[in-house]
Amino acid sequence: MAGTSQLKIVLRRFGVLEEHKVHAIINTIRSCYSRLAPPEIHLVDLYIFAHSSTVEAFLSEESRRVGVASSSFDDLFFSMHDAWTGISRIIVCLERMQKLSTLAQKGGIHHEVGHSVLHGSLDYYIFSVPLALQNLAQRFQLSRQYVTNMLYLISIAVKDYEVSRLLHEHGFDEDQIALANHLLTPTESDRTTWEISRENPRARALCLASYMKLIGHATPFLTLKPSRRRMIHYLRESLAFLPKEYASTILEETPQIFQQLKLDTSGNVDTFTRLVIERILQPLYEADV
Repeated sequence: MAGTSQLKIVLRRFGVLEEHKVHAIINTIRSCYSRLAPPEIHLVDLYIFAHSSTVEAFLSEESRRVGVASSSFDDLFFSMHDAWTGISRIIVCLERMQKLSTLAQKGGIHHEVGHSVLHGSLDYYIFSVPLALQNLAQRFQLSRQYVTNMLYLISIAVKDYEVSRLLHEHGFDEDQIALANHLLTPTESDRTTWEISRENPRARALCLASYMKLIGHATPFLTLKPSRRRMIHYLRESLAFLPKEYASTILEETPQIFQQLKLDTSGNVDTFTRLVIERILQPLYEADV
């Protein structure tokens, strides 16, 4: 086991940062690693940005320079993790972080540490297209870009579930529930995206798949009696803008599918893809025939 004293955090600063806030983030990261006790993590890159506009410009330029499409820094999130270089990198935006409660702030940082423990190499960012998705694409003549987008949405949902499961197993329940309360608050962007997508079955399927990431984050905490009712409420509120038949199907089926996943991420992506297509998505494509 690599102790936190052996963990090297390589810090890069972007903008004017208050020193006590930087130290608080680093201490939160070290404390989380200490509780998770990962055996093989010795180095983590930490990028802290003062402003969200700087993060977005940095990621856009990096994506252009390296030729890798980076994850979008969604307005809901103040932090993210990647490992495109083979080394885990945690990115934090102070401007966005400060809008959340202290507990939710810790929850977001713990979430990224969880990704670094479980998904800290390039292998977790490049997946083969599962057979179920290949068959779907062939049957309904889905474009390569469409399949890539669907696989991306499925893979991030699976990885978020795996992180929440890990954190739940190590007792990080309250901060993750606080984070879920923030993440599961529907935005005007969510409603607009749905209204644009709802008349096109293929766009509708992608839109519904995009909601599975947040359901994955919440699912492990549905097993806790004290938090189950709260989490169900958050989930229902997050999809309240959807027609009842879609919201009910997603909320009933998706957590059950997540709970069938095991410890192998690649295998989990295959399993999740197959079951989501069978139970949720295929009827949408059939409606377009």
